[in-house]
Amino acid sequence: MAALAALGAPPVPKIFATMEEGPIPGGMNPGEAWLESHGRSLGHFVDGTWLKPPGRTSLECHEATTGRTVALVPAGDSSDLGVAVAAAAAAAEGWAGLGGPRRGQCLTRLAATLGGDRRGTMGALLAMAGGRPLCRTLGADLDLGLRLLQVPAGGAQLGPPGLEGWTPLGVVAVVLGGPCSLPALLWKLGPLLAMGEWSLGDSWGQLGTAGHAGDKG
Repeated sequence: MAALAALGAPPVPKIFATMEEGPIPGGMNPGEAWLESHGRSLGHFVDGTWLKPPGRTSLECHEATTGRTVALVPAGDSSDLGVAVAAAAAAAEGWAGLGGPRRGQCLTRLAATLGGDRRGTMGALLAMAGGRPLCRTLGADLDLGLRLLQVPAGGAQLGPPGLEGWTPLGVVAVVLGGPCSLPALLWKLGPLLAMGEWSLGDSWGQLGTAGHAGDKG
């Protein structure tokens, strides 16, 4: 306990008395490190690229619990939506053409990636955006979100009964109110992607940007 106090971390009794988060193992918050690596200036994530149109008003992204500004994003308009829709439309045909088994494999790999080396970063960003304790976002929230990818991925590989001859509709818009939890996002996206639709996502959360249109990652 004396060693923790020397490092500037609150002693264990104080953590229990105030219910504050304890020190993060390994030093710097990985969510903060990720934001720093992007200069705390994000953009609209379209087709694997952060788009930052010049001359736009910057919107502040706030940490849910403290209200402090953690990043800036450009205000979007109809031209950004047009770029996102075009990217999604271009990707939709190829995604649908993969077939259920291949789509299921891709979603399974995505879940494994999010739950692997990037797990700590994902949990920290979700905690900042939603205000839930890190232990919850790293535990129940992230695990439930990954499960909501894995279940439809498995269904796509097996082939949903009664849907023989199914033809995907194409680009689907998903609008979520914020701050949005990862399970709420993947509860909608997982089945859509598994069935061959291509998602055009728009999150209005604290750290939200237009982030899923044409995302090939």
